[in-house]
Amino acid sequence: MAQGNGNITPIFSRVADIQGGINLTTGVNDYTGNNNLNKVVFQADPSNGGFVQRLRMKALGTNIATCARIYISDNTYSKSISIIPAPGTPTGAASSSGGVLATQNLFCIVTAQDQYGNWSAASSEIAANVAITGPTGSVTWNFNASAGAVAYRCYTGPVSGGEECWFANTGANSCLQTTSYVNNQIGEISSVAAVPNILYGELSLPATTLTGTSATTEIDYPMNIALPPGYRILVGLANTVAAGWIITGIGGKY
Repeated sequence: MAQGNGNITPIFSRVADIQGGINLTTGVNDYTGNNNLNKVVFQADPSNGGFVQRLRMKALGTNIATCARIYISDNTYSKSISIIPAPGTPTGAASSSGGVLATQNLFCIVTAQDQYGNWSAASSEIAANVAITGPTGSVTWNFNASAGAVAYRCYTGPVSGGEECWFANTGANSCLQTTSYVNNQIGEISSVAAVPNILYGELSLPATTLTGTSATTEIDYPMNIALPPGYRILVGLANTVAAGWIITGIGGKY
């Protein structure tokens, strides 16, 4: 009998890969996976990719009913939106010296970065433009700090809503801008750069009760999919629960 033209070189994982052990308690109730309360439960190898066979969800005690949402995420893009608060609305103090800014008006908004590299929502835009007198002008942007922030970015632009050039700041709640832009620091605001997450599926998680005479619920969620290099699996809960659900990813590395 003639052989077909199917794939005769199947892919096998070279070693087992068990990840996660993440306890989810706080409800996110989004359908994007962008909030960083959606947790990484499986991360594919950054060079060779990986295989996720299933997710195991185990109740840790007494919980109300909720829903688990499972996402496939391309981690080569931006990270999740941070839950740390947005910085305060910036103010600007212009100077006719200290830089190379030409005569112009500038607007500003600010985002904050948390310890995991995620960026917060953006601050409100500055109330009114700041007038700079050039050609050796500069401007100092001041703003209220965000609790938990390790760094900030001030985004500036010549028109309201047109802030595209960003200036990094490490820790302090002020930023000195001496030039109109810095190479490779032009782009969309970190906090609104959508993470390319795919809502892969949902799973109803029942109400559970902790007793000393019977086991709490445990559920296997089959996936059986190959993940490209750097991809990951995120899981988030729709409702906040008391004891939590521990999520474990079971698969293999190529």
